[in-house]
Amino acid sequence: MTKTDMTNYCTAAALAVRTFITGSSNLNSYGAGIRQIGTDLGLRLDDLDNLKKTRGSWLGTMVDFLGAARVGAVYQLIANGDKKPTNWGSVLTPPQQSALNIQKQTAVYNTFKIYAPLWNDGKNQHPSWQQEAGVLETSSKQTYETLAVRAASNATGNCGETSLLAYLLLATFPKDGKFQDLYTAASGLTVGWYHGTNFDHAYVIVSNNGYKNDKGTVASYCVCDPWLGCSFPDLRGNLHYDGTNVNNVGQTSASMPEVKVGSYTYASTQDNLAKITGVMQILHSAFFAEWAKILEEKKAA
Repeated sequence: MTKTDMTNYCTAAALAVRTFITGSSNLNSYGAGIRQIGTDLGLRLDDLDNLKKTRGSWLGTMVDFLGAARVGAVYQLIANGDKKPTNWGSVLTPPQQSALNIQKQTAVYNTFKIYAPLWNDGKNQHPSWQQEAGVLETSSKQTYETLAVRAASNATGNCGETSLLAYLLLATFPKDGKFQDLYTAASGLTVGWYHGTNFDHAYVIVSNNGYKNDKGTVASYCVCDPWLGCSFPDLRGNLHYDGTNVNNVGQTSASMPEVKVGSYTYASTQDNLAKITGVMQILHSAFFAEWAKILEEKKAA
């Protein structure tokens, strides 16, 4: 694939994710089948108020939706062995009553328990998704697939989540149907999920032979930055990237290594597999739409 086509490929992926996450597009843009997948997943791309409130981390999102007082009351319950603390008194405050109601929602309450080490008596109300992944004591493929579903379901995400979605979009690229020609042209490319080791930013690098082998040849790799919604021809300039950064690149997770386009194998099973494949179907459709726009712009030029 030529450098120009590689750049366009990265741009389409970046725009597909960025447009989806920011909610500047909504499910009505897609066909009936894709809209149904979005409905089944509970995606809320039309609810701009919710989009502004949600965060990449589960705990941070709960704080934004419920308020710190209610979340704090939940953790008081947990700290007291799941029993109402004696200092709550006979007349409960609204946050205390909410905490008891949340306790009845077993799955939600148990998730609060998982992230209890991060709460720190309310001093860490908005942990990063990296911190939450650390609490789970795993960086498995399934954990990251779940994170990708969460980011898509909440239509929210920082550079870590958006670059993960772009990585999965390209790594799971369809091989047949309307995608066949695009897959055939890109099947030799390698997709990697990376971050800057000297600054806090994550992105995807698409290359001919893997970034380690191609970093010295600008014509052989391209940066896909869905957080910004664009691509960069190299790591030698533009905003987060300067001349030294070509060597300050780290793989974001050993669980998500460089792979050839379309060669990724899912780790999730059952309902979780249906969710992540559903999210990817939507993003693949968005990619195809962005690619078509790029081709039209080229013709017009």
